[in-house]
Amino acid sequence: MSTPCVSSLLPPRALRTPLWRAAASAPMRVSFAGGGSDLPGVALLDGGRVVGAAIDLRVRVVVEPFDRGWVRMELASRGQGPPGGGAEAGAPRVLTRRRTDPPRDDLAFRLIEATLAATGVGDGVALRVETEMSPGAGLGGSASAAVAALFALRASVGEVASPEELSREAVAIERERLGNACGAQDQVFAAFGGLLDLAFDARGCSGVRRLAIGSPELVPALSAGLLLVDTAVRRVSGEVLDRVDAGAACGAKGELVAAAGDVARGFELGSLALVLSGMRRGAAAKVRLSEAASAMAVSMRQRLDGLGVEVLRMCGAGGGGHILIWAPAERHARILEELGPCLVRRPALGAAGVRLDPEPAA
Repeated sequence: MSTPCVSSLLPPRALRTPLWRAAASAPMRVSFAGGGSDLPGVALLDGGRVVGAAIDLRVRVVVEPFDRGWVRMELASRGQGPPGGGAEAGAPRVLTRRRTDPPRDDLAFRLIEATLAATGVGDGVALRVETEMSPGAGLGGSASAAVAALFALRASVGEVASPEELSREAVAIERERLGNACGAQDQVFAAFGGLLDLAFDARGCSGVRRLAIGSPELVPALSAGLLLVDTAVRRVSGEVLDRVDAGAACGAKGELVAAAGDVARGFELGSLALVLSGMRRGAAAKVRLSEAASAMAVSMRQRLDGLGVEVLRMCGAGGGGHILIWAPAERHARILEELGPCLVRRPALGAAGVRLDPEPAA
């Protein structure tokens, strides 16, 4: 598969309105190793590699016809937010504008405006994003929203798009329309789902491979030990990545890619020990990539020292969001006790990619 991000947006279309209601959802993701090697400036040198999984935290987008001449956008949280509340714990945010008004530059709605522009479905349309957490959680939620929105918008006018097309266009929206410094893994996990081994070059994702799994016990054992700890800090990943030193990124790149290879071999051999070893190697390389972005993970590792944590690292770009922990399940009680009021999620691995959601029962 090739998913170039340069000149990958479709040409402008005539303005359209939805023909019918369409609801779609896409998964978020965790990467086991290699995250950061998918960035354009890093992948340019000999390519990048990320191994990870879609998880059972999903972003849902509902598109339906609205009053002609108007556009209505809504952001709503369906789940529990981090301790202390914040934006995602409040009421839904709604923005209604005339079709002829310029797109709003409100940070919360920029991604929705960009997907409407990309598909041409921009008249008489209502679009609602439902998510369990606000953007900046480090789990690829913005990419999930973009992929789900593109899928739902296309379905609302009778179009079908492949996972390749959706992931390519979602990357282009973030990089070209929004000017975000971002990798290309999140969009691929959102579109394809499952457990994936991804290859990257400067243009984007150059290869998608379903992980070969050598033992049926491996994925349940890996999933049983995973904890996602919400730091309650939200950040814009592009701003974090803009502060990464180019020399440090290139220096860590070889270890990031090698760690991804270790994890992939662990899956193929059915070896949990090798998977965890690769994850630890990747976590160390992630600290090398940016010590500042990994500061919360370093602090938490010191706090949990002696409690049997085998893997601990920042998710996504770092600087906030979630921290991934792996420890044997029998050690979780002590870890959770030490973490206190932190919100902890237990993700299931291998969630399905973007899909149309059935209508709720009456």
